[in-house]
Amino acid sequence: MEGLKKLWIAIACGLLLLAGCKGEPEVLIPEKEERGQSEQVNDGEQEILEPENEGQDYTVRELTNEELREFTRWINQGSNYGNYGFLLSEYTRPEDVDLDQALYTGAGVDTTPLSPEEEKAYLEITGDEEIYTDCTRMTTEEINGVLEEKLGLDLNKMTQKLTWVYLPDTDAWVWQHGDTNYMNFTCVSGKQTSDDTFELSCVPGDENYMPYPSSRLTLKKHGDGYRFLSNIYTVGVEYSKDIWRIEEQSFNVDLGAPWGDVFFVSYAPDKSAYGNQDVTFSIIKPSDGVELFSFPSVEDENYRRNEQFNQLQAVSFKDYNEDGALDVIIIADYELTVYSGEEGNMRQEVRLYRNRQEEGDFILDMDRMDYLNMNGLNHTIEEVMEHMEEAGFPAE
Repeated sequence: MEGLKKLWIAIACGLLLLAGCKGEPEVLIPEKEERGQSEQVNDGEQEILEPENEGQDYTVRELTNEELREFTRWINQGSNYGNYGFLLSEYTRPEDVDLDQALYTGAGVDTTPLSPEEEKAYLEITGDEEIYTDCTRMTTEEINGVLEEKLGLDLNKMTQKLTWVYLPDTDAWVWQHGDTNYMNFTCVSGKQTSDDTFELSCVPGDENYMPYPSSRLTLKKHGDGYRFLSNIYTVGVEYSKDIWRIEEQSFNVDLGAPWGDVFFVSYAPDKSAYGNQDVTFSIIKPSDGVELFSFPSVEDENYRRNEQFNQLQAVSFKDYNEDGALDVIIIADYELTVYSGEEGNMRQEVRLYRNRQEEGDFILDMDRMDYLNMNGLNHTIEEVMEHMEEAGFPAE
């Protein structure tokens, strides 16, 4: 009996050892470094951490008119007029830029003329008797400075080689050419595709002058400027002056028959193309943006000879000749040039557009305008209306 009792005790102890003290299996958690860097232990729970910004796409956005105006000015006038040449060739990579076009007049560098020794060496190499036209002279260092700033490259990395004459004694390149290849461009639309990358639709010249095709230009922000990534010629990009719209002086208005409800739009001039270009005005169909009427300019070709447009002070719609149709009164500021012969820096001008309902147009009311402007009665809409009768009302 004593032996049997000991046997039962031994069996019972073995079962207890197998079951554990609490009757539950023990779970062992590996150390943190054995589980990978993307996991953390927090009170026995596991948390998967995503790398910062992983899988997040930049939200592409359309550029505002103000931004498009700034890009237009940068292309046409930036870097001392050193940017426009990079739009005069087609390339999908920056190293494929046509250097003859980009560096035509020095790409904004203040170049120096040829020395007598350089001119002699140039004529010996070319076989010419003399230099007949303008010349651009740039050293390799100057060229590489431009290419580094605009492309992030140097001459050795470019696929389109310079056709200029090289003068080894002074490490200078010489290009004999016409006076300029300057072409202004208008950025009619665009978008920002990343934090520092922009795609622009550019039209050369304006609606009247397009010797080059339109293009899709890609720029990358670099310092205070941009680097050129690509410029692809394309079709379907049409000139639009919409980016020059003066929002605070553009209005929805009912002009009556035959116009009805329309959008009267004021456009600032593109001074990057022509400094003396004047402000313009149009009547736009609100439903589809079609231009219904373009108001006549004060001077031929809308070019002010002795002054530059500064700003619009007022636009008002009033039936100033009491014929039952709304006319347009505009007051603008102009900055006088040194050739004007007048004292002072600024002058104001009132512009009157008389609504001719039967003809379906607006004409400049020059006689009244001349009277009001010559007598200085052009500072406010109220002042203009107060003196309208003595300016010729109601005679037509």
